[in-house]
Amino acid sequence: MKKFYTKRFSLICAFAASALLLGGGCSEDETEPAIGSKGVSSEVFVSSDAGSRTIKVETSGPWQARLTPETRLWVSVDGADSGETGGSLNLNYRTNNSLPRKGTILVSSARQQVVDTIYLMQYGTTPLLEFKYIGKQYSSVSTIDSVAIDTNIPLSKKIYWTVVYDENSAAEPWADSVSYAQDFKYFRFRIADNKKFEPRTARFRLRFQDDWGEDHTTYFTAYQGIPGGTAETREMTFEELRGLIAEAEGEITLDQDIAVSGTVISDWASPNMAGSPMPKAAAKPDLGINDCTAYMQNADASLGLALVTTDAQQNNLQRYDKLKLWCKGLTLTKRSNPERYTLSGVTQDHIVTKEAGTAEELPAKRRFIDQLTDADIYTQVTLKRCQMAVRTGRFIPVHINYTNSFNNYYPAAVLDRHGDMIYLMTNHGCDWRFKEMPDGEGTITGIIVHEPYTFFERGGDIGRYQIRNVTREDIALDESADNVFSAVAVEWSPDGSKDPRAYAFPQYPHPATDSGQAHCVAATTGSGLSFMSTYAWLAVGSAYRAAENGLTINNASWGHKQLWDTAKNTGNSLIFEFSTQGVSSTQCSFVFTCRYHSAQGGLRYWTAEYSLDGDNWKKLTDFTVPDNGNWGNMQLEQLSGDKNVWMQVPTEILGQSVAWIRLRPVQNKIGTATTYDTATIASNGQVANAFTVSYAALRYNK
Repeated sequence: MKKFYTKRFSLICAFAASALLLGGGCSEDETEPAIGSKGVSSEVFVSSDAGSRTIKVETSGPWQARLTPETRLWVSVDGADSGETGGSLNLNYRTNNSLPRKGTILVSSARQQVVDTIYLMQYGTTPLLEFKYIGKQYSSVSTIDSVAIDTNIPLSKKIYWTVVYDENSAAEPWADSVSYAQDFKYFRFRIADNKKFEPRTARFRLRFQDDWGEDHTTYFTAYQGIPGGTAETREMTFEELRGLIAEAEGEITLDQDIAVSGTVISDWASPNMAGSPMPKAAAKPDLGINDCTAYMQNADASLGLALVTTDAQQNNLQRYDKLKLWCKGLTLTKRSNPERYTLSGVTQDHIVTKEAGTAEELPAKRRFIDQLTDADIYTQVTLKRCQMAVRTGRFIPVHINYTNSFNNYYPAAVLDRHGDMIYLMTNHGCDWRFKEMPDGEGTITGIIVHEPYTFFERGGDIGRYQIRNVTREDIALDESADNVFSAVAVEWSPDGSKDPRAYAFPQYPHPATDSGQAHCVAATTGSGLSFMSTYAWLAVGSAYRAAENGLTINNASWGHKQLWDTAKNTGNSLIFEFSTQGVSSTQCSFVFTCRYHSAQGGLRYWTAEYSLDGDNWKKLTDFTVPDNGNWGNMQLEQLSGDKNVWMQVPTEILGQSVAWIRLRPVQNKIGTATTYDTATIASNGQVANAFTVSYAALRYNK
């Protein structure tokens, strides 16, 4: 050992600990001590319980007994505390519920001018002072850490700390800044950067000396590794690293002594860094994926990498950290369509240097959705002039029981001023997951990713790019719908408090069918009705988008089970009829949220069409509707909540006194409890559970 430092401090709070009352099980010294005119000291041991002792005073002249101020807090003299010649001194003492203590009684003799000392030693609780664990391995990167202490030492006592370094340590201290943290129940310290290629250790000792003079010590050893890499490590650019895999896809283990440097754009503390897909049917998602995932971009933010640590404890990367990462031994994976790269197997030992940065130092990348390219993947981008496609919706419109167990993340549709759409990914761990999304426009900052989402689509294809915000503040949208680039031409958004069956229009004619009694849901904004092409009585469902606690509000969606005409072998439609009179724009879109009310057996394949005359229909887009979750045997393509579907609509639908959009099943293929589309509908044309819609809107740019 070559160097040590010693400090002391008061322990600010006492810790609960079970301990043995020593005095309760020990017999005190029953002999009556004698003092007087000798100038000596004597120790008298007494029980932790309250009691009294008599001290014989043997002197030929006057004497006087005096208790020190600390002793008077728990010891008193019963009777005379002085005499002319000899006598006795009767001491009373209180119960001791704390550590062993020592009282001091001074007996002075005037004639001989000497002082005798009596030390009253009272048993108590055994002092406890222990680190919760004896050592820990640290990387070469500076960090602040704390170790839990188990102790019962009172606030007024002193604890001394010492740190001793081994021979590999630098001349200056590197384990310092000692303090207490978290209600003073932890020993807190700083570990400095280790820039030498030699491991080193520092041993902390805590020492407490009780009133009886006994030492109580505990030790903790910090082991610090060498910097990631070696003195010969060569730094590569992101382009050079990516170029190590020439094929369209591939995976290699890096055996070169190389490193890359960049800025971390993720945060280990964020619950929204990566999704947790189900690995297979009926299996719960791996929730640890989020905590092991980080992202780093190069200096000019032109390229990015995903980083995957071996476990959550290895990921301490904070947003804007300037990171140099040793790559030897890591696995580099390249995927295509879109092109993206991942480094996996990262541990603390791969960190060469890490320095805190700021948001202001990060290059600003502002994009419209259609300007994104594969080079933006795993970089931080701010999307301009955005708004959420579904007003009054929740970030995760999935029942909380299923987000707890299966559908642990969700894509919500985001539109921009140019009429393009991207999905905003939100994990169940986010505290804003069931909050209502802002209705206004603004920016969304986040990491561009590519994440398949099988709960929406078989195979998971929901677009080439998605975006993951790190914090809720990254979603900088105005709360007010008044500040937005688009306007609502017509919208159906029941608030859940009114039964849709209140909107009934008997004998209402419309050109979609011959004639009959239509049962309709009226638009909540603009002029419009929604009804089944068969004039069927609309079924009333529920929508998970409505409740802030993740639970259901009833009567907030509408639809029907009668979805197939078996005689004609064609689907029955849910129709939206509306007026766009006086509206004109260069951009127009239609969005709706849909689901099967519960369980399995829904028609899988659908199309959306529009008409200006009620007779001729033009295709807008095809889409699928997943089955509701099967609690006992959850499938990869099942969603226990609303799916949002968005599509661009030709602007010729605007300026019409009446126009129509319909949602129509196009294949007689339904799912089962364990399959995606292997069955057919019942002979009566009914699905097992109603197809329902809880929100629909036609929007146009102002």
